[in-house]
Amino acid sequence: MSKDEADEPRIDLSDIFQEVEEDVRRERYEQIWKDYGNYIMVAAAILVLAVAGYQAWRSYDLSQRQKTSDQYRVATQSAQAGNAPKAEADFAALVKSAPSGYATLSKFHLASAYLVQGKRDPAVALLRELTTATDPIVSSTARLKLGWLMADANSKAEVVSVLEPLMAADNPWRFAAAEVTAYIDLKDGARAQALAEYQKLAAETAAPASLRQRVSGIAEYLKANPDTGIPAATLPSVSVLPPPSLPSLTPPASPAANPTANPPAPANGAPTAQGTNPK
Repeated sequence: MSKDEADEPRIDLSDIFQEVEEDVRRERYEQIWKDYGNYIMVAAAILVLAVAGYQAWRSYDLSQRQKTSDQYRVATQSAQAGNAPKAEADFAALVKSAPSGYATLSKFHLASAYLVQGKRDPAVALLRELTTATDPIVSSTARLKLGWLMADANSKAEVVSVLEPLMAADNPWRFAAAEVTAYIDLKDGARAQALAEYQKLAAETAAPASLRQRVSGIAEYLKANPDTGIPAATLPSVSVLPPPSLPSLTPPASPAANPTANPPAPANGAPTAQGTNPK
């Protein structure tokens, strides 16, 4: 090999192939952009607008929820202050415009506002509507409230027809429903039967402690006072509030220390005393 040939630079074929490959790739990308560039730009714009729209919707939804929460708070304050007409108007507005959760709670409060003003019929109608709710807690609460509301004005058969879904052997509301029917028996003069029902409830270990405590006190009162009329506190006060998280609707109540004195304190669920139930 001559000296000139040795000094001549060698050509690396791999570099040539790499350059050719890069040229082909660039031309391919240019062709793709030429064919689909407008579509890519439109898709990017749509994505940006979708993200912006979603963020705007979230902001609007949050503001509406806050507005509804404030309206519900104001309506509740009106009810607590005893301003039943304003509470009725506020809760009626929420029933129409609020999301389903607030609307359902407002229906219970609206029924209470009706009862405070002696408007029994619309309260009954509203509770009947709530008994058809798909949420079992809502429908069961409405049935129990309606049962207590009907206890003085309707026959036992009519009340049982409302409470029947709650009276199944595996239904956690069966004890609260049984308390309603025990009261009706007592009201209707079946004192011995009512006493037996109260005693049976008091012995139910699966029943809520507050309910067993209350009915036990009522049973002791009835046994110690066989010739007296219906204890005024036997019928719990109607306060058609929203449903609690558990089936038990009755707050704790201490049984009477002396059964010849006063019967146990009322539960939260029906009229305060016989004869005070708004008709």
